[in-house]
Amino acid sequence: MENRLLHAGALGLANRLNRYLGRNESELKKMVLGMEILLVNVSKMIVIYLLAILVGAVVQTAILQAGYVLIKRFSFGLHALNSTVCAAVSCFMFVVAPWLLMGVGVGNVVVFTVFIPVLFCLLKFAPADTKARPLIGSILRARLKKKAVGCGVALMAITLLIPSYEIKFLLTLGAVYQCIAILPLTYRLLKRSERNYEKYERL
Repeated sequence: MENRLLHAGALGLANRLNRYLGRNESELKKMVLGMEILLVNVSKMIVIYLLAILVGAVVQTAILQAGYVLIKRFSFGLHALNSTVCAAVSCFMFVVAPWLLMGVGVGNVVVFTVFIPVLFCLLKFAPADTKARPLIGSILRARLKKKAVGCGVALMAITLLIPSYEIKFLLTLGAVYQCIAILPLTYRLLKRSERNYEKYERL
């Protein structure tokens, strides 16, 4: 039901847009897929920030999510199997957790100690793909790895320089979240396939 409603909404938006663009059928299908992704992300963000407003943790949610997204942009990693699960997990990660841990702070020694294994994790395992989105091409993966590590180093530097102990904690937690999302152990525990690009590159 959820997927049908999502597809219907994306199809309607894509058809309206296509009246002005005049794309062919193949390009229209890509537009519909893009609209579906956009609708899922927008609806998820609305739910997350409505909940954050409700519990009074909007700032904490935004900071935590910023640290997470900065690294995830290039390191990719696991996704939930459907949008409902994704929304539930995201609400726990980005709203419930910072709300429960509100006021917790860490110093630079802890930040540095945590970021070293995070950077090693990025260097070793990023980018991590999924069955739905295999990252095909060694050049692409090498470029993404370099950017992921670079973002990790930049985030560590920013976190070390920020005076607020609570912000340090939230940015560090965001980095840890994303590190967990690319670990092979996490893939195996959740019974998800790793290195999906190999199936295509063997052909």
